[in-house]
Amino acid sequence: MGSISTNKKTGQKRYVYYDQNNTFRSLWLGDVSTAVAESFRTYADRIVNAQLMNVSIDAETSRWLADLADKFYDRLAAQGLVPSRKTVPTLGECIPKIIASRAPTVSGQTLEIWGQSEKSLYTFFGQGKGEDKGKERRVDNITRLEAESFRSWLVSKGRFDGKGGLKPTTVWKRLQHVVAFFETMVKEGIITKNPFDGLTMSPVVDTDRNVYVDEETISQVMDVLPCAEWRLLVALWRFGGLRGSSEPLLLKWTDILWDQKKIVVHAKKTKRYEGKATRIIPIFPELVQPLEEAFELAEEGAVYVIERIAPAYLQNSTVDRSKLDKISANFGTIFGGYLERAGLVRWSKIINNLRASMETDLLDGKYGSLGINAIADWLGHSPKVMLTHYKRVSEEKFKQVTQYKPAQKRSQSIGSNFDSTKSPKMSVSPEITRENVKSALAVYLTVHSPEQGINRRQGTETGQAPMLSQLLILGVNKVL
Repeated sequence: MGSISTNKKTGQKRYVYYDQNNTFRSLWLGDVSTAVAESFRTYADRIVNAQLMNVSIDAETSRWLADLADKFYDRLAAQGLVPSRKTVPTLGECIPKIIASRAPTVSGQTLEIWGQSEKSLYTFFGQGKGEDKGKERRVDNITRLEAESFRSWLVSKGRFDGKGGLKPTTVWKRLQHVVAFFETMVKEGIITKNPFDGLTMSPVVDTDRNVYVDEETISQVMDVLPCAEWRLLVALWRFGGLRGSSEPLLLKWTDILWDQKKIVVHAKKTKRYEGKATRIIPIFPELVQPLEEAFELAEEGAVYVIERIAPAYLQNSTVDRSKLDKISANFGTIFGGYLERAGLVRWSKIINNLRASMETDLLDGKYGSLGINAIADWLGHSPKVMLTHYKRVSEEKFKQVTQYKPAQKRSQSIGSNFDSTKSPKMSVSPEITRENVKSALAVYLTVHSPEQGINRRQGTETGQAPMLSQLLILGVNKVL
């Protein structure tokens, strides 16, 4: 059995024992309390005895070892009492490798969004110490309580600019990504349990910034746009439903199938899905003039539809834009300036709302009944996504209801040419009175007589009343 020895001068404690070769050994514990030292001795004795008897250590000691601090575990391992502890990576070592392994199958935009979730982890776990400290956090000692605190932090303080929390939809997406990161670690055997498992929020569709941009507004801003390419770009957003900057910038003149009245759209966002790298849309009537104008003014041999106003790094004709991981431009910011020049107020989601307004027109039957599947194919997403995130309500829909004129109802009356052969003998009803005739209830019905052209009263005693009279009696009794 081992024991605890204390240095009288420094108070430092050490565990001393004889190993399986009967060699005296010692293991320094440092300046710890007597209780901690004795607890260490108890479990260390079990390990030494198990080694002497060539048996496995018990379950309780295994759990103690699993929770033991690295510095003490490493001292046990250095003396051959336990195997070396497996090196567990940090957040900064693990997550970039997971993202890189999936990079070939996703778009540059998706990688950027994953990077934001990664940065959120570094920021939270390095709070007060800087992002680099967050990268140093080992992935195996993140607790469930810390995972829940991370979710609360996203809601209350998750913005990188320090201006409060993130929107519910953003929180939901970031938690999805973090759960996926740690689930991959579990599958790879890096950790045994995912502390973020099930820690998500219900998806919330943010409709506060949804705006329907009508054609009159677009016409107004078209008047102040500086060139044909800008007019075409805005038309492609509003009347072609193209996404952001990448889809217009990837569009080539060879993608404009004039004879078929179609356009081939290259979609970086959905290219990872089989058969979704491109989609074909009609040349909608509103696109004809902007396309023809831009084509006439394009330089000879021009490859891309948007060239003059493209960012500088894309204006070199030798650049194959389809090979770039990410294509971006500040078109939204510039377009916002043109809106102000036209005397308009910038709306939220400045490009996305143009695309959504186009989709709303299609759903509302601007070109007739097209079917939801055709519209979803042209816009490049599922019907569910379309109805959840892109449908807007235009002002015309409100006017359609408030200006609706209901049809006038015509009154009907029974004329003298009433056809008794096609009508019941007895008209509906009825005058009901209560009379005491020897304590019996008499019921009277007004009956129309087609033969005589008059109404007459027909009565019957309660005991002899037909079915209709019996029902009326029950009703009268309840009322009276």
